[in-house]
Amino acid sequence: MKKKRTIPSWALKYKKKGTEIHQRGNNYYLCRVTSVWDKKLKRPRKITGEYLGKITKDGVIPPKHKRIEEQYKQISVKEFGATYFLQYISQDIIDELKKIYPYDWKELFTLAIFRLIEKSPLKRISFYYHTSYLSESLKDVRTSQRFLGSFLREIGSQRELMKRFMRSFVVGTDYAVIDVTNIFSYSRGVISAVLGHNNDKVIPQVNLIMIYSLDKLQPVYFRQVAGSVRDVSTIVKTVNELGAENIVMIGDKGFHSDTNVRELQRNEIDYVLALKRNSRYINYARIREGNRRMFDGYFLYNKRHVWFYTEEINDSERVIVYLDDALKAEEESDLAMRIRNLEDEEKKLSGDEEKQLTEYKTRLYDKSYRNGTLSVRTSLEKSAEEVYQIMKSRVNVEQVFDTFKNVLEADRSYMRGDEQLEGWLFVNFIAMQLYYRIYAILLQKKMLSNYSPMDVITCLKRVHKLKLRNGYQLAEIPKKSRDLIKKLEIDIPITKNG
Repeated sequence: MKKKRTIPSWALKYKKKGTEIHQRGNNYYLCRVTSVWDKKLKRPRKITGEYLGKITKDGVIPPKHKRIEEQYKQISVKEFGATYFLQYISQDIIDELKKIYPYDWKELFTLAIFRLIEKSPLKRISFYYHTSYLSESLKDVRTSQRFLGSFLREIGSQRELMKRFMRSFVVGTDYAVIDVTNIFSYSRGVISAVLGHNNDKVIPQVNLIMIYSLDKLQPVYFRQVAGSVRDVSTIVKTVNELGAENIVMIGDKGFHSDTNVRELQRNEIDYVLALKRNSRYINYARIREGNRRMFDGYFLYNKRHVWFYTEEINDSERVIVYLDDALKAEEESDLAMRIRNLEDEEKKLSGDEEKQLTEYKTRLYDKSYRNGTLSVRTSLEKSAEEVYQIMKSRVNVEQVFDTFKNVLEADRSYMRGDEQLEGWLFVNFIAMQLYYRIYAILLQKKMLSNYSPMDVITCLKRVHKLKLRNGYQLAEIPKKSRDLIKKLEIDIPITKNG
């Protein structure tokens, strides 16, 4: 029988009440220990708790993460401006997170902040948190990479809580529009990812559906669906899941079909769908006349005259044909160049080839009356101008996806499963909400021509707090940052003390 080795006295002196020494080879380790009453065994059962460190003759060496935390405490300069501003403009988001995630809201908000201002992967969240004053104003946030992986998995498994959070931001929305994009997954654990093409590469991907509020100017809802599903059924299920009114499906020319329209009508979802110029639903008769009196009227859009007329399809839908004279001039100029190039080609040809080219050129001439037109099929009972503005707002949804992919760089995921990916998307959704809060402020103050939301964040990241003795003091603020703070009317003290 193997003889049990005794623990030397130099190690035993570190054993206190509630702790226990474990021996591994020639090394000794200190752990917390407690006991609970075991009903089956009818005696106390020992439970080994927190690992306190390795015992040496010189003392107990704390575990690595404790040593790192101790190092962070010695950092004397911490980022302040950007994280403070994001807290300042998003109190309603924080309140809603507190209500729905009372034990996890700090982690969700912290992850969202550093996804936005640093594009941080999980492994660097802890570093950014501890080097920011957010670690002082929002204490005890769990930021270790090991914890965050399981944390996102748990958050992603609670879709109902996510829906409650997002629905609170849909309330009061005048009109919301919906669109779909894809994101790429590099993990075999994401079952919903299917192979898709991206720049001649085949990459597993899932689809992301986003709903955007036209009056609140921010994304209000998202839903992840399998990469193999991309049809009108995904739109219907998303709207039904949201359970909100005033949702408008804005579709490009590739989305329109009678089948899709019938499905939208059956589910009472309004739509504005762009039509191809050769659609059988468009009557170009008034445009062929060339008389503006044949139109129903015009309006100004971005200082350009847009003429329009309406053709009823049935009692519940109509086609609106728009004619933008500025766009018509551009397209006719382009047509003239194409015709000239064709004529140059004609000189080099003979026989049947020349005949085919002449016929093609004739078709271009014959269809030139379509230049400058945009036609839509819609169920909305709105004026032609309002429908046009809603149609053009699709660019806002596309901009949301651009923010998601290029600003947050969140379109490539290494999450290890569907639930973890869902949690990751939720964090990035909150980050986008913060981004669009800044966007709305810049729009309101007419500053978008000079600043982007990321310009604001970059400028405010230069505002720091210094740790002096036992307290923090605001460091000298650079002039550009100080000027921006004044323009945005941010309640950040710009004196040294504060």
